[in-house]
Amino acid sequence: MVAELTKTYYENEKLKIVHILYFTEFAGTEKVCVDLCNAMSQNNEVFLLANTYDFQGNKITDYIEDTVNVVDIETDRNRHNIFYLYKIAKILKKINPDVIHCHNTKMLEIMKYCQIFLSKKIPLVFTKHNWFVKKRMKYADICVGISPETLKLCNAKKNILIENGIKFQQPTKILKNDTFNIVGVGRLEEHKNWQLAITALSQIDFDYRLYILGQGVYEQELKDLIEKLNVADKVKLVGFVNNPWDYICSSDLQILPSRLEGFSLALIEGIYYGKMVFALDTANHREVLGDDFIIEDDAEKLAQTLNQVYLNYDEFNEKFSKVKAESARFDINNVAQKYIDAYKSLSDQKVQAA
Repeated sequence: MVAELTKTYYENEKLKIVHILYFTEFAGTEKVCVDLCNAMSQNNEVFLLANTYDFQGNKITDYIEDTVNVVDIETDRNRHNIFYLYKIAKILKKINPDVIHCHNTKMLEIMKYCQIFLSKKIPLVFTKHNWFVKKRMKYADICVGISPETLKLCNAKKNILIENGIKFQQPTKILKNDTFNIVGVGRLEEHKNWQLAITALSQIDFDYRLYILGQGVYEQELKDLIEKLNVADKVKLVGFVNNPWDYICSSDLQILPSRLEGFSLALIEGIYYGKMVFALDTANHREVLGDDFIIEDDAEKLAQTLNQVYLNYDEFNEKFSKVKAESARFDINNVAQKYIDAYKSLSDQKVQAA
C-alpha cells in the first residue's frame, strides 16, 4: 500500500531533472539537449550543467529558455580529478535531482564517479547520439539509442529506443524559385559525403543551385572539388546558419549523402519543412523515408535519380506526402514525454524494490 501511494505521488509531481552537456559546438547533440531542456522545463524543474561557450564562441544560453536553470561548469577537467568530482558533487547535492541525463560519455563518467561523495545514488540516463563504441555506457541505468543502429551499441542495464525530435519553427521562403533549388544540411566532414552530391550534380541535365549549410574541416577539399568540376556558379557553401528551415522550405528537395549518422536532425527538418528528402541507406533512413527516397553512394546513379526526380517531380512529391504525414512522431514535446516516462520508470523500480 505504501509503495502504491509513493508511486502515485511520484507520477503526479514535477520531476527535478539535470541535463549535463560538454558543449563543443552547436550541432546535433547540442540541439537535442537544448530542445529537450526547453520542452521538459514547461512542466518540470530542469537544470542544465554545461560550459557556457563552445569552441566557436557560441553561447549556450542564447538557445535556452528562461524556464531552464543553467549552471556553468568546467567540462574540460580531468574526469578522475578528485577535487573536480567533489565540486560537481556539491552542485548535485544542492540541486538534489530525481535523475541525471548525460549527453556525452565523458559527462556520464563524471556523473558516475562524483556520486561517491553523495549519500544517495541518483539514476543516470545516457543518450547515444552517435555511432562510436564507448564502454562506459554501462554506467547508465538507462541507455537511449536514437535509432535502431545506435541502440545496438548500447550496453547499459536497460537499453531503449527514443528517436530524435525537433521544435517546430515557422519557416520563411528566402530563395528565388526561378531555378531548381537543392539544399544539404550538415558539417563539412569527409563522412558527410558532400563530394557525392557535388559530383553527381555536375552530371545532371537541368539547371540547379545547391546550398550546403554547415562548416567544418573538409571545406577546402570541397572548394577544390567545386572548382575542378566547374560548378562554382551552382554550388554554394553557405556556412553555419541558425535558420536551416528557411532554406529547406525554399528548396525543391533536400539531399543527405552522409555515410554515417546516429539519427540526423536534418532528416527530421526535411520531413517537417521540405518537399522531399533523399538520403543514403544509413541509420534509420530507409525505415523513415521508404525505398523511393533512398540513394546509392554512386555519383552516376545519383545523377540518374535526380534527373528522374526533375522529370517526374509531382509524382515524387505525392509519394513524399505520405512520409510527411508521420511527422508528428518527431515533435520535440512527444519525444520529451518519452524521456519523462523513462525517468519515471527508474523511480518505479526503486519503489518496487522498497
